[in-house]
Amino acid sequence: MLEEKSTEVPSKKDEIFVFILILFIVFPLLSVAIMGGYGFMVWMSQLIFGSPGSH
Repeated sequence: MLEEKSTEVPSKKDEIFVFILILFIVFPLLSVAIMGGYGFMVWMSQLIFGSPGSH
């Protein structure tokens, strides 16, 4: 009835693969998404409130 959980220790190769994946895939995509979201927020706020020097 109760199954034992697997307690495999990840190998060095697995750890290096995950590190490379995070370093070259996840972080760049995350930074592009954050900067794109910020740019979109600034753009929308300028459409609603006008550009900063227009008052």
